[in-house]
Amino acid sequence: MDELRLAIRRLMKQPAATIVSIVTLACAIGAAAATWSLLSAVLLKPLPVKDADRLVVPGTVETMGRSAGVVYDGFIYPTFPVFRDSGIFEQVAAEWGSPPSLPVSAGGPPIRTPVGFATFGFFDLLGLRVPLGRGFTREDDRRGAAPVAILLDAYWRRAFDGRADAIGRTITIKGKAVTIVGVAQPGFRGLDLSQAVDLYLPFHTIGDVDAGLTNHFAESSHPSSPTSGTQIVARLRNDTSVEQALARVTALDPAGSGTRTGPVYALTPINTAAVPVRARAGLAQFARLLGTTVAFLLVIGCGTVGMLLLIRTEARREELALCIALGASRGRLARGIVLEGALLSGAGAAAALPVAWWLFKGIGAFQLPGGIDIGLLHLGVDGRALGMAAAGSLLASVAIALIAATFGFTADAAESLRSRGGATPRTTRRRTRAALVTTQVAVAMVLVAGAGLFARSLTAALGLNAGVDMERVITGEISLRPYGYDEQRSAAFFEDLKVRLQANASIASVASTQFQSGMGGKVAVDGVPLQFSSMVWFIPVDDGYLSTMRMRLKGGRDFSIADRRGAPRVALASESLARQLAGSGSPIGRRITLPYRRMGQPADVIEVVGIVEDVVERVSVLEPLNLYLPAGQSDPAIGGSLVVRAAGDADAARREILGAIKAVDSSVAPSPLLTLEERIGRQMAPQRFAALVLGTLGAIALLLTILGAYVLGESMAIMRMREMGIRAALGATRRQLGTLVIAETGRLVGFGLAAGLGLAWLGASTVRAFLFQITPLDPLTLATVASLILTLALLVSVRPAVRAARVDLGSVLKEQ
Repeated sequence: MDELRLAIRRLMKQPAATIVSIVTLACAIGAAAATWSLLSAVLLKPLPVKDADRLVVPGTVETMGRSAGVVYDGFIYPTFPVFRDSGIFEQVAAEWGSPPSLPVSAGGPPIRTPVGFATFGFFDLLGLRVPLGRGFTREDDRRGAAPVAILLDAYWRRAFDGRADAIGRTITIKGKAVTIVGVAQPGFRGLDLSQAVDLYLPFHTIGDVDAGLTNHFAESSHPSSPTSGTQIVARLRNDTSVEQALARVTALDPAGSGTRTGPVYALTPINTAAVPVRARAGLAQFARLLGTTVAFLLVIGCGTVGMLLLIRTEARREELALCIALGASRGRLARGIVLEGALLSGAGAAAALPVAWWLFKGIGAFQLPGGIDIGLLHLGVDGRALGMAAAGSLLASVAIALIAATFGFTADAAESLRSRGGATPRTTRRRTRAALVTTQVAVAMVLVAGAGLFARSLTAALGLNAGVDMERVITGEISLRPYGYDEQRSAAFFEDLKVRLQANASIASVASTQFQSGMGGKVAVDGVPLQFSSMVWFIPVDDGYLSTMRMRLKGGRDFSIADRRGAPRVALASESLARQLAGSGSPIGRRITLPYRRMGQPADVIEVVGIVEDVVERVSVLEPLNLYLPAGQSDPAIGGSLVVRAAGDADAARREILGAIKAVDSSVAPSPLLTLEERIGRQMAPQRFAALVLGTLGAIALLLTILGAYVLGESMAIMRMREMGIRAALGATRRQLGTLVIAETGRLVGFGLAAGLGLAWLGASTVRAFLFQITPLDPLTLATVASLILTLALLVSVRPAVRAARVDLGSVLKEQ
């Protein structure tokens, strides 16, 4: 206890250094805890299910096209009973793979809400509790049954304020009355992290609630073709391995291909399947990047604390030597120094709790690769993660404290007396401290440069479409089919809406498009199949579209009043499509066969009459292959997209658009109305998140590095005071004396910057996948960051240099 009180007293004697140490460790430990919780929620245990190692999701392996990988929702419904009754698995359940967004009214205006449909054994199979109310019964899950719903916890709290009387209440889903029968346990939001579900209905009610053209059950009497979308979940038997079950599934061929070249099946662990296939590689790289970043911050935090302990030990060198001369053991002195490190680490771990909470609040609005919304993960401070991070930091700080304690082991009374006689201390004592500063500089270089690279990537993405006011063009889909509209009512809805918006002072221009369709691979041009580099999109637009988007005509002509139904079909090609159409000639006059045809009629052929500039709406496709068709020549559609140019503030225009939609039909809820800038920004969500994290941690690292450089210069000036006095007495100028301090700081920072460039080179392959139009070793970014760190380090070294330059040998000798 005496040693503990003495350690606390010594720390309190230098409150500034102690506070800096605690804050540094709090930031490092808090960031580590938040990172662990985030990665655990996505990669280690994304679903709160029971016996996850025995739960698998069957799928088929696709090798071609954009869906290459394992597809989980590619089964038609009749495949589910085959799996269920096969005897291969202990238990089997199913859900509709992509939850439809349906208008749901919980006592107010309808809001488009993701609705899941699952078989009655779904929650039991997953081991999910329904703590309030009840789960689905077999009687609920049948055609024609009265629809009931189980709310997920987050939606229940949001829509009903977490009130127990929500059970038994009725909500309206797409005009159908649905009774709430239960609330699921907290933490569950569906089986796919990229798409949240707010409530579940029994699987067989999907045909009644979401009635339409979708043939959910592959019924022969249905007017549409069978629709795949059923996702199956199975629990392995205790005596069956994944490999054995897969072999039996393959032999069974539940999809019923009946051929040797039938589908290749796969059984994926449920936690792995929760991460979208397209995002797994990127998410793994992002996890490595994030983990490395936080590890760097921990290194800097522990290095800063270690440096302060070294300086504190060095300042007590004479005291330690005297204690040894009076009979104190070196082990006891070392324990006191180690105890100081442990106290600092413990205080830092305690202060890390609010830091981690603040980080969770800050990152909730961002997305991970694959469109995984961090806010929907409902992250909280993970006690185990915090404990592990604190333990790691404690061990590192204790290790550095042991290094500091070795200075106590080497303390010698005779040397202390020689130092008082005017001898200059050996400079080898500064090696450990210099190594820590060099490490801090290298890590700060990597973090700040990384933040700069991601920031430049984001700027490059937002700089696309220079001719379009991306911050003022607002777009949003309005699907009218769920509200019972037909083609005629849909056309009247959009006409009324555009008239209202055109009369609004907040709106500069308004247009609409029908839902676009795409065609990949080969498209017939002048009767000859032509291979294109990516998907060709066919987009019917109205007369005001080009002017609203401010898309300039680059060749040929614009649409005219003569381009109406019954006239020869025409189209405008984007610049990128025009280049691929041109070949050795001109794209104007080329005739393209549409990939679809009207019922009972031959396929339509359209002529390219003009070329318009590219507008990039997806950063993954910088050369959009768009073919714009006159809406008057296209088949009527139910719903479409609204395109509005705001006269001023986009938020004000957004409010006016929503008001106009409600005025036309209060039941209609559009998809999110976003500016083009916001849409591009959402696609760059991982880059925005990385820029924020690296920027924040880089700023902390830079601050600590500058602090380390200052402490190094200050301690060097003090330790070499007698040497400086002797040099001054021998004729050295003040400029020469000050230069010695600044030169040594510059040399150490230079070594650190060189090491930082090496680390950046090693991590280039990990970072490259997340950069947009910027290389990982971008010379401008690296040179700017290196210059910034060197300049700041030299600036903070000026004060110690001035102190060393003003030394007087006589005054130094008098102080000894």
